[in-house]
Amino acid sequence: MSRSKTELSVTERLIIQLVIYRTKNPKHPTFFGDNKNIAKCVDVQPDTVRKAIAKLVKLEYLQLGYDKQGRRHMVYTGKEFAPIIENMNNIDKKSLRDDKEYYEREAQYSAHELELAKIRIETLERENSELQNKLFYSELRVSQLENLFLSKGCPRDYIDTLIKENQEVQAVAIQ
Repeated sequence: MSRSKTELSVTERLIIQLVIYRTKNPKHPTFFGDNKNIAKCVDVQPDTVRKAIAKLVKLEYLQLGYDKQGRRHMVYTGKEFAPIIENMNNIDKKSLRDDKEYYEREAQYSAHELELAKIRIETLERENSELQNKLFYSELRVSQLENLFLSKGCPRDYIDTLIKENQEVQAVAIQ
């Protein structure tokens, strides 16, 4: 982290940027705003502005002066700091446009994948429902067959033995 980021608060950096913005015009090279004016611009209390300006002058970010009427004015000294809002003039516009297009394509691809996932979920839910119905009817049929055997006088132990023998025969047939 650079020194300017650690020694300056967000409010202090906003005040510096306000002074720079207001003194951009060569016809008005100094900033005459009072603490109340600055406080409104950066949305803090005037006392906070007073303390911040004192710190900025001490750290040599701002230089104070007074005109003939005794009004305070400030000038930015040019000392480097990490601004809150970067100057976008030197940013490669093509690079930003390419990034924007890339993220738009990614968003479209993600939306398409989301639609496919929704369709897959609906399909799986339908298949699950069909399998649950088949399982229910299979269990119902097994129960009916078991009741049929029991009604014909076949004991439950004998039915269990027949089932085990059938499983063993099927296991051998599979191998």
